[in-house]
Amino acid sequence: MKGRWWISLAGVVLMLAASIAIAGCGPSSSLSTYTSAEPQQQVTHIVVAGDTLYHIANEYGVSVGRLMAANRIGDPRELRVGETLTIPGAYQSASIGTGSRGVHPYAGERAARQFQWPVAQGVVSSGFGIRNGAMHEGVDIAAPAGTPVYAADAGVVIFAGVLHGYGNTVIIRHDDDYVTVYAHNERNLVGEGARVACGQQIGEIGRSGRTTGANLHFEVRHDNVAQDPLAYLPEPASSAAISFAAAGGS
Repeated sequence: MKGRWWISLAGVVLMLAASIAIAGCGPSSSLSTYTSAEPQQQVTHIVVAGDTLYHIANEYGVSVGRLMAANRIGDPRELRVGETLTIPGAYQSASIGTGSRGVHPYAGERAARQFQWPVAQGVVSSGFGIRNGAMHEGVDIAAPAGTPVYAADAGVVIFAGVLHGYGNTVIIRHDDDYVTVYAHNERNLVGEGARVACGQQIGEIGRSGRTTGANLHFEVRHDNVAQDPLAYLPEPASSAAISFAAAGGS
């Protein structure tokens, strides 16, 4: 989903949230880049016909500027088929074969601000970035209809209703100009103006709006710009009920 509704809604969101400063209940500034006990190696990408710097950057969740700087590219037109690009800040287990494209979904740079997972169980079925030629501004987490949806942090509900394409949607304003979006709900359980606690149930997963099945479309926005939610969510423990589709749900 491109999130065109956000442009028209932005004025309402800012007016409602202008005087709000709610402290989150999760860790906010102490986390750093994800590290693993396993030996790791730098993630690289071999350029194929049709690749562009924009598409490659979005595939790995890095900015075009960082990608160009890491590979000393001065002009995007310098990209050559067969060239190997280093993906800045991305590492994979050394046990992964060099021909594998199954990059760990947490290989990229971690955000200092962290949220909690909005569901206790589910499969990340679609990631952040270009999808079918359009920008997908969040992640989709597939789970049975009726599965509880939880607030990823404390905040104030600035929208609870139906949005075109998104279906039943809840939008929560947090501190430091962050907003989280929860869409395709079967039911919204909170209303506009409600103050919610971190981990409070705010809805149920459903298939409202434009979707192919029951799932939660979850977005993290900062200063009204969509971010990759996986950079803001902790890696699930091996025993957790959160898993990823092939290639990290991308």
